[in-house]
Amino acid sequence: MNMNEEYLNRGMDLKRMILYFQKKIWVIIMLIVLGATFGGVTYQIIRGMKMPVEYETVSKLYISFGVDESGEVYQHYNGYTWNDLLDTDPILDLIMESLPGYEKEQVREATTAEILSDIRLLTIYVRGDNEKFVREVRDAAEGGLLEFAKESEELDLIKVVRSEAPKRVYWDDRTTAACITGAVLVGILAFVLFGFAYALNEGIYVQSDIEKRYPYKALGILTLNQKGLEPYAGELKANLRYLLGSSKTFAILDMANHADMRKLEIEGLLNRGEMEIPLGSSEEDFGWNIMEEESPREADEWEVVPFNENVLSEEECSRIRQLGGVIVLLPFGTDVGRKTDRKLSFLKNQDCKVLGMIIAQADEEFLNRYFS
Repeated sequence: MNMNEEYLNRGMDLKRMILYFQKKIWVIIMLIVLGATFGGVTYQIIRGMKMPVEYETVSKLYISFGVDESGEVYQHYNGYTWNDLLDTDPILDLIMESLPGYEKEQVREATTAEILSDIRLLTIYVRGDNEKFVREVRDAAEGGLLEFAKESEELDLIKVVRSEAPKRVYWDDRTTAACITGAVLVGILAFVLFGFAYALNEGIYVQSDIEKRYPYKALGILTLNQKGLEPYAGELKANLRYLLGSSKTFAILDMANHADMRKLEIEGLLNRGEMEIPLGSSEEDFGWNIMEEESPREADEWEVVPFNENVLSEEECSRIRQLGGVIVLLPFGTDVGRKTDRKLSFLKNQDCKVLGMIIAQADEEFLNRYFS
C-alpha cells in the first residue's frame, strides 16, 4: 500500500520533533565531545608537522644622544629611523664585517629594529631558521651599532643592556579555538543528519501518525513499563470492546514479532485489567508484565490469537479470515513502514480484513510529554 496524499503532504509536528531530538540528545552530546577532541588533536598534529623551525633573539641597546651646536640633544631618531638605518650601507657594512660568508640581503631580511616607548632604548630582533645564524647576526648587529655610534655625531654612545640567547619560535597555541571549532562543526553536522533521519523516519509515535498514513482505525496504545493505566489503557480497552462487540476471540499481527507477549498484555487488559509487576522479573520486553492466572480460561473471557509477521503464511491467513479480521500492532518509533505496506498488501490479496491498528511498546514518558 502506498502512502496516501495526506501523509505525503503532512506538516511538521514540531513537538514530536523536539521530543525525538531529546531522545537523541546524548548521542549528539557525545558526537560534540568527539568533535572537540578531534579538532584539538588534529590541530596539534598539524601544528607539529607544518610549523616552520624558526629561532629569534632580542637585544636591548641603550642610546646616549649627542648635542648639536646650540646645545640641544639630538632626538629625531625613532623606530622607523632605526629600521631604515639597519638596511643602509653605513650600518650594514659594519655588520657584514663580522659575517663572512653571508649575503647582505639575507642579513637585511633577518634583522628588525624598533623603539617601543623610550627613544633611548632600541630593540633589535633577529629571526632565522638556524640557531647559529641568528646568534652570529645578533652579535654582529650589536657590534656594528656600537661602531656606528662612535662614528656618528648625533650619537654619543650605544651600549648593550640585554642580549638574549636564540629561542625557538612557536605558533600561537590555538588548541581551545580548534576544539570549539570541531565541536561546533560536528554539532551542526549531527543536528543536520538527525534532522534528515527524522524527515525520512516513518516510525509511528502517536495515533495521528496511523490516521495520516493508513486508512484504518487507530485503536490505541500499549505502553512500555506502564506507570499508570489511564488514559492509554482505558482508551484502548474501550475501543477494542466497542470494535469487537460480542466477538470474544480476535487475531493480532505483530510487526515486531513479539505477538505472544502482546497477547498476554491485551488479554490481561480486557479480562482483568490487573497490571502487576512480578518481583525479580528481568523481562524487559514484557511491556506491562501481566501476571497470568493458573486457572483455566472461562467461557466469557477474551482470547487473542497471536501472529508474527515473519511467519505469516496461507494457513495463518485462513485462520484470520475465520476470525473475521486482524488487528495490526506497530512498534513504537520503529520504522517498519515498508514492511507494513508489504504485509498489508498481502493481507488484502488474501481477503483478510484489517480491523484497526495499535501502537505497541510505546514510551509513556514520551507520550505524556507529547500530550501535555
